[in-house]
Order: sequence, then C-alpha cells, then structure tokens
Amino acid sequence: MAKHRQQKVAHELLRTLSTALMEDVKDPRVALVSLTDVSVSADLSVASVRWLCPKDEDKKEIMAGLVKATPFLRSLIADRLALRRVPMLNFYYDDAYENGQKISDLLAQLRASGQMGEE
Repeated sequence: MAKHRQQKVAHELLRTLSTALMEDVKDPRVALVSLTDVSVSADLSVASVRWLCPKDEDKKEIMAGLVKATPFLRSLIADRLALRRVPMLNFYYDDAYENGQKISDLLAQLRASGQMGEE
C-alpha cells in the first residue's frame, strides 16, 4: 500500500512540476527543461526530480535556475496538492538518454566495422 502511495505522489508531483515550469516559472534558464521522472522517499519527505534539456544548453545555468525556483515550486505544490508535508525537491540531470545514445553509436560503429555480427 505504501509503495502505491509513493507512486501516486510521484506521478502528481511530476504533473504539477511540469505544468509549473511551463506556465508559472518565469526564469528563462528553465524554459527548455523537460522533467523525465520523479521518485519519492518512503516517508514522502524527499522527491528526486530528473530533468533533461537540449544538448546545447548550459546544464549548470539550468540547475541554478531550478535551485532558485525550488521555494516557489514547493509553495505551488503546497497549494495544488493535498499533502501533509511538502517534500524537499532535489534536482538531478538525467543522463540516461545521452548514455543510451553513446551505446547506440558504439554499436553502430561495431556493425560498420564488421566486428559485430548481425542478429
């Protein structure tokens, strides 16, 4: 039952934060951010938020914008979601896409060089 609650809260946080970043946060540094995942601790006190941005964007600047917007985002969560306690928000760059792209590129190079057989 607790795991179900964690997943439900994480989903609602993802939805609420995504909407807030698009419509409410005016900082241009976070304009192109896409949230990919939210996970919540068992006691719902901490939320880990994963994000992506276009390749040519400065990740440090975006992270600074997200950190600066955190108090505002927490106040929006308090207004929009029925939670006893608003979780602390920790933002992390989601490098899974880049890692997947690197693996795909390596596999393509192996296929092109003939070192990997076709399946």
